[in-house]
Amino acid sequence: MTIRNAKSGRITRLWHAAAIFLFLLWTVKPLHASNYSCGNPSVGHCYADAVWQEKPQYFGAFSSILQIGMNCPGNCGGFINNEMWLSDYQSRDCVSNAFQACWVEAGYHAFSGEGNPYYFWADSRPLTSNTYNNHFLNQADAADFTHFMIIQDARGAAGTYQVWIYNDSQSVLFNGTSTSNTMSANAVIIGTELAGTTGASALPSQFQMNIWAVKPLGSDYTFWYNTQVDKGSDTSQSPPTGSWLIDPSLSGSNGGIFTTNCCG
Repeated sequence: MTIRNAKSGRITRLWHAAAIFLFLLWTVKPLHASNYSCGNPSVGHCYADAVWQEKPQYFGAFSSILQIGMNCPGNCGGFINNEMWLSDYQSRDCVSNAFQACWVEAGYHAFSGEGNPYYFWADSRPLTSNTYNNHFLNQADAADFTHFMIIQDARGAAGTYQVWIYNDSQSVLFNGTSTSNTMSANAVIIGTELAGTTGASALPSQFQMNIWAVKPLGSDYTFWYNTQVDKGSDTSQSPPTGSWLIDPSLSGSNGGIFTTNCCG
């Protein structure tokens, strides 16, 4: 698939701004909080995230997320993940489902007692049954950026979203399809989600090249996008913690760089 800037019309190569931040992988140890109150795997989660809800509709989203050391031991009572969401909080059939929202999400996820995190994607659809489905894939690569892409697919049946997960070398490539999903996304979210009560840990990560699709995927098979140009609204519930390393409003920031870590 081609990724093309909707304003300039130029093909934009994925790039890794502020690469010096990588030294944290080798110099910073995971932080451990003895106790925290972030619900259970189903409800009450804690977040460090950035949320954009400025456009009437987002047809897709993309973020490059740094894969880092992450763990949730057998007694953690939940999970921890880094991910991106494309979400609908306004459509009638979405606000009336079990979660009062629809979304498609993708990232990497460490759950209780499983050691290394796994790539995953999931969706919550405007249905009365089978509303939420989670898809765990292979173990996540270490110390690399992985690119996560979600886009509405207008080439066939209505209510279809495509999900791609890959790295620069294409050595990891997954594709998923969310069907029967007629949401009209009004939010893009990036960040860390934490569930449980103790022991989870995650090294500092970064979310960069934060962009959104200006139209659905069509016959040209092109992801037409604009970059995020402001911070949106951000949350840091400590744990997890999050902040902007590079402001998206800066010229050439390519959507800024958001950082998160857990759980000190």
